[in-house]
Amino acid sequence: MSAIRLSTAILVAVLMAISSTFANAACGDRGGPGYRGPDGKCQSWEALGRMCGSPPTTRCTPENVASEAGSAAQKGGEIQGMKKRQHDAK
Repeated sequence: MSAIRLSTAILVAVLMAISSTFANAACGDRGGPGYRGPDGKCQSWEALGRMCGSPPTTRCTPENVASEAGSAAQKGGEIQGMKKRQHDAK
């Protein structure tokens, strides 16, 4: 019986170690732009200009920032402006 408890304890310890590794990942570690949005989630390249603004630090927190993130946020802001003008024209 004690062997089962020991193996269960080891399994729990391993699972806790693995889950904490993923929880400590910073935005940008997996190839994203590296900004955490106001909702606490990492922002995608597509949502960077829409959610964070330009510069991205307007509404988001930098973590592991990619070198092209500022340019992507600016372009995303321009796209949002185009969409707004098109909607307003109709």
